Amino acid sequence: MENHNIMIVALHDKPDSIEDCIKLLNDEWPRSKTARLRSIESSNPNLPISLIMVSNTTTVLINPANRGKGFGKLLMEECEKLAVKLGCSTAVLSTHDKQQFYQKLGYEFCQPVSQYGGGPSPSKPSLSQAKEHKIPTKSDKSICHEEKEIRTSVTVPQPPPLPKSNNAFCIAKVYMKKSLNQ
Repeated sequence: MENHNIMIVALHDKPDSIEDCIKLLNDEWPRSKTARLRSIESSNPNLPISLIMVSNTTTVLINPANRGKGFGKLLMEECEKLAVKLGCSTAVLSTHDKQQFYQKLGYEFCQPVSQYGGGPSPSKPSLSQAKEHKIPTKSDKSICHEEKEIRTSVTVPQPPPLPKSNNAFCIAKVYMKKSLNQ
């Protein structure tokens, strides 16, 4: 890979690149522009964060013409470094068709995760949640009716519907993870 003064920057710090990113992503993985924009605009310094690669102030998107030159690997390495800086110990991603690329980088298949607030069910808190937030557990005999009502009335928002695809062959999304403590 040639050195083109490449830098990895947060997309929210380079909003003039948003339209190009939406076009590139939607050319490869169609989705409504609104849904894509909503996802990209959620980028912030505290996560979720969208990173882009720039060269000499021009955005270097990893489009098909730039593949096979090491840019994708560099971008993933920088994403992983940032994740470690932010205190993450595991990286989890989803992909429709780039499993081999991610496997070469050390990612393994894993169970699906939700970016929409998954985790332990409100009616079945984890032990650490129960201790930290004084949530009664099943073994706690002092659960009052009001506490039960509050816990069971919490709902996790449903993810937005998937866009309708004209593609007759819809490729399923798979999840992959990698430990960052290496």
